[in-house]
Amino acid sequence: MLPALLSALALLTSCAAVVSDRPCPRVTEFPAALQAKAALELDAAPALKQMLDGMGADRAFNRAVCG
Repeated sequence: MLPALLSALALLTSCAAVVSDRPCPRVTEFPAALQAKAALELDAAPALKQMLDGMGADRAFNRAVCG
C-alpha cells in the first residue's frame, strides 16, 4: 500500500510542475455596452447561453489563477 501511495504522489507532483509552467491563457475584455446587448440577445438562445456560462466560469478561473 505504501509503495503505491508514494508512486501516486510522485506522479501527481510531476504533473503539478508541468501545469504551473504553462503560460496563462489570454482573456479578452469586452465593453459593458456590448456585454449588455449580448445578454439581451441570449434570451433567444438558451444553448448558447449555457455554453457562454461555462466559458465565463473558465475565464473567472483563469483570472484567479493568473492574476
